[in-house]
Amino acid sequence: MIVVGILDVPGQDDDLAVEVARRAAATGARVEMVGVVPGDSAGDRRLVELASAGIGHATVTRTGADAIEPADLELALRYLPEIRAIVLVRPDASLLPAASAAASWTAAGLVIIGPAGESTADAIVLDPPPSDPEGTFAGFVAALAVRLDAGEPAGAAWSSTVADLAVDPDP
Repeated sequence: MIVVGILDVPGQDDDLAVEVARRAAATGARVEMVGVVPGDSAGDRRLVELASAGIGHATVTRTGADAIEPADLELALRYLPEIRAIVLVRPDASLLPAASAAASWTAAGLVIIGPAGESTADAIVLDPPPSDPEGTFAGFVAALAVRLDAGEPAGAAWSSTVADLAVDPDP
């Protein structure tokens, strides 16, 4: 299973997280979102959109909170069985210890899009491009997550994703 988060953090564009989840789900992988959505009709629309794309949202909290709390992320990652890949998009630094610990005890690959802290030494950290109108970066991250979900070690998953998608690893 692939877990993708963070969803609907006010003031941030969540399109990258949703696009990574969509592309991974389109391969047939089981994908669950983690995060928060408002408890209103906009939140309802987002959950229907995820379900329509084959993305689970059992760990999406409907709340007026601005962001998912570290304890909620930890609980979500403990609640979901068989996690093989965790992808966090622009996470708050306070979430990184919980994600790193969950990746460690589930032997999941951890991919962080955006800045990372010291507690994520085993993570693959990627900087998103300023613009990704065709979803190329999202497609790359999804392909990497699918390989991690299939049980490939992080280094092998990275190398095979770069090779298969003809990516220049040192732009």
